[in-house]
Amino acid sequence: MEKILNQVLDLPQMINSKLPMNTFNSWANDSEGNIASWVGKFYTVSALVVLIGSLMAVLSPLWSGGMGEGVDIVSSIVTMVVWVYAAFPIAQMIRSTGDGLSESKSGIVNFVFKDLAVANIKLLGRVTALVALFGALAMTLSWLTTLNVSTDYATDWLANVDYAYALPMAAVSEVTNGLIGLEFIGNILANDWTNWDPTMAAGASYSWDGLMAVAWEYVGVVVILAKLYVVLAFYHFFYGLISSFVAWVQNPYLPFKSK
Repeated sequence: MEKILNQVLDLPQMINSKLPMNTFNSWANDSEGNIASWVGKFYTVSALVVLIGSLMAVLSPLWSGGMGEGVDIVSSIVTMVVWVYAAFPIAQMIRSTGDGLSESKSGIVNFVFKDLAVANIKLLGRVTALVALFGALAMTLSWLTTLNVSTDYATDWLANVDYAYALPMAAVSEVTNGLIGLEFIGNILANDWTNWDPTMAAGASYSWDGLMAVAWEYVGVVVILAKLYVVLAFYHFFYGLISSFVAWVQNPYLPFKSK
């Protein structure tokens, strides 16, 4: 009777093992260990999506009737050349971020709050700096040629990265505000670090004001990178501080020797 009962209880397992191409259980069991690989694959796919979307947006005047007439056609063509070129290194930055994350060996907590957060801070800063650089090049061409080369580039997709950095950045911000009492640091981590817009409007071609606007555009690229690395330094410092504090709470000790 006991043997029959055990066979009945084992029936689901037996049937499951006989199902063709059934690897779902191993996927579920290995899910935590594969998180880094999955996230890396997500970034790889995202890079292709961003590239295609960017090219479609940049080249849309070809089929939407937005080329204009006369000299405007030349301006549109130059604009397309600049931003089509830019689309490829921007997409590669996303791909490289995913490749780096897929190689992470960190546990789930360190992966989310350190590896993923730092990778996205770098991605946002570097992509924004690259967009600003190509915007400066476009403005330079406008100043040199009197063409109206657009400095605009579709970066709405960067908002999708918010989901990947919002949790760790907000968590560290709350700890610095509530636990350590450094509200100004928390505000930098949570809000101020995303203000990446030191650029100016283009001035008239061959004018002093226009030249200064072009120069400030290049300065803006440096400012963006400077803010990026300052924020990274803050984040690394306070993440290490919080990690050490949590480790001490789990295993508290006093740094004194007992006689």
